[in-house]
Amino acid sequence: MNNNYSSPFSRKLKKIRLEHGISQKDLAKDLDISRSCLANYETGKRQPDNDMLIRIADRFEVLVDYLVDRSEYQSLPLCSQELKECVRIKQKFQSRLDSLDLSTLDIESKIAVVQYYDYFDALCREK
Repeated sequence: MNNNYSSPFSRKLKKIRLEHGISQKDLAKDLDISRSCLANYETGKRQPDNDMLIRIADRFEVLVDYLVDRSEYQSLPLCSQELKECVRIKQKFQSRLDSLDLSTLDIESKIAVVQYYDYFDALCREK
């Protein structure tokens, strides 16, 4: 890789690190990597693997898509009710995951499926 290449990831990583007021040394310690490895990420000399991308995104509570420049949004703007609904969806389908794959659906479609099941369950209980 070109040693002078600054990727969208490297620029965003440095930007959010500075916005959070954290040093390279402290972030490297949080991520359990060397400071030089982190410096290489920030200069574009090195790219993180998927696991490290997730760890960085989790550390700063941003989307991986934001870090790799696939989205301009750092996070999904959910209100507390929507967040509760997402948790409820996850709990409701946890037991059904082996027979129902919702991974390709967006959140609105997942909510619609849950509402359908709720409606169907209510009809069955009435009979």
